[in-house]
Amino acid sequence: TSLNLLFFYLTWSTLLLSHPPLRVEALGALFIRLIFYVLPSTLFLAFDLSVPSLSVEIKNQGNAALPGRYGNTRVAKLVGWSLFNVVLAVGLQTGIEWVMTDVLHFRSALRITTTLPMPWEMIKDVSKGLLLRGLLTYPLHALLHRPTNPLSHLHNNWSHSLKHPIPFSATYDHPLPHLLHRFLPLYLPALLFRFHVLTYDLLLALVSLEEAFVYSGYSVQPGMLLGGMARRADAHWGSGGKGNYGVWGVLDWVLGTVVGGGDVGEDVREEWKKRGGDEGVKGLMDGVGGKLKGAKSGNGKQKK
Repeated sequence: TSLNLLFFYLTWSTLLLSHPPLRVEALGALFIRLIFYVLPSTLFLAFDLSVPSLSVEIKNQGNAALPGRYGNTRVAKLVGWSLFNVVLAVGLQTGIEWVMTDVLHFRSALRITTTLPMPWEMIKDVSKGLLLRGLLTYPLHALLHRPTNPLSHLHNNWSHSLKHPIPFSATYDHPLPHLLHRFLPLYLPALLFRFHVLTYDLLLALVSLEEAFVYSGYSVQPGMLLGGMARRADAHWGSGGKGNYGVWGVLDWVLGTVVGGGDVGEDVREEWKKRGGDEGVKGLMDGVGGKLKGAKSGNGKQKK
């Protein structure tokens, strides 16, 4: 482990010494998005289009959630705009950094230093980033569904032209609503607390994987939280944007905007049952009880 850390430190230091920090930040963010969002979304889309008879079995909404029903031209347009929004967000992040450092001559928005962040620092900052992203996403997303908001028409005509989530739908939107709803809640916490660029890349990787899986339309998800998040996203689309504005469903539950039934607590319980959690606990308790009985009988024999 120590050798791996040393090798990573030397590689990171060499990278910063041989390339401008702005380029390192921009290419790093783009690489993260390509690997953790674009690649899995592409694989999911290819699976849906090539073997729909298998894909339909694990879709939350069955046939209605298959991308093939939109036609090749529409799917190509969706993927094209989704990729554009991915690049646009990275470009805006790079532009903010360039203005702050090269134009205003302030310190960089993110810390780009050869000093590596400590593991505890990364965990703490990523946790803060995820928490603030959740708090910001709810009001900004709800704002996009207010009829009086000029961006509401754009968001509904683009993102909600889809009836259910399909691969790449997380980033399919008009660029302005996309930046407001997806980019700002993720980037503002990093800007506010001035995360190390590697910490931000880790946060970006986690959110990218979340978006790729949750908005795939699949009912089978890794982890206990993603399944509930996927169902809430599907219910949000199915209701025409009448609720489920948050990331995890907590704020929707508190503020009474849950649609499609079920809150985050019910989601966790349902995922727990799916994975045989109750049987597992029962088996564990039976095993412990059996060992205790065996120990008692053994002690009784020794006393005799």
